[in-house]
Amino acid sequence: MPEMDAANRFGISQASVSRITNTWINFMYRSFKSIETFPPWHIVKKYMPESFKKDYPNTRIIIDATEFPIERPSSLLTQACTFSPYKNTNTIKVLIGVTPSGAISFVSEAYEGSISDRKLVEVSGLLEKLEPGDEIMADKGFTIQDLLIPYGVRLNMPPFLSANSQMAASDVFLMKKIARLRVHMERAIGRVKEFRILRDEIPTSVWDCANHLIYVCCMLCNFGPPLVC
Repeated sequence: MPEMDAANRFGISQASVSRITNTWINFMYRSFKSIETFPPWHIVKKYMPESFKKDYPNTRIIIDATEFPIERPSSLLTQACTFSPYKNTNTIKVLIGVTPSGAISFVSEAYEGSISDRKLVEVSGLLEKLEPGDEIMADKGFTIQDLLIPYGVRLNMPPFLSANSQMAASDVFLMKKIARLRVHMERAIGRVKEFRILRDEIPTSVWDCANHLIYVCCMLCNFGPPLVC
């Protein structure tokens, strides 16, 4: 429920609601952070769906970037840094990764909405968690193959359509196959954004713990029913 609604229901000030919310978000963040959420390869393989085992058996993680709207900052510099051309508003952006079975296994820190997907991967800390032989599945915007080569990691992504040319039948088939598998990523992000506190603009009252807030919501999603049966 909105902060003002909670304040009215419990007969306390809106500032008190913010303090209580922030306190519990920070507590839950520390609790979840004490757990290693990036599973080792044998765990990923154990719960890998048959659809991945058939075509992409080395997939360690599926990644995507997502943005959360924030209240418009008063600082003009901050406004410029957080303005997202894609969303046409001020946002913060995070990189989220799920296992092939649909569990959220990686959540980056939140960065300004203007950051590119490529840069987000560079600074997120994800690359250091990967091992030689791993494969990442991502959307077209993640032109990161050169970043993965030093780590011995392969990128699986839909093919690009060349200018003034028709996509080959084999590329169309590949694009549809990857899209069917990546849908679990989109469903996972959809779950995260069902939390009311993330559906609306993130208020300035919780900016100090926005990273913690997004991380907690992501981890709580893992307590729900599995995305892939």
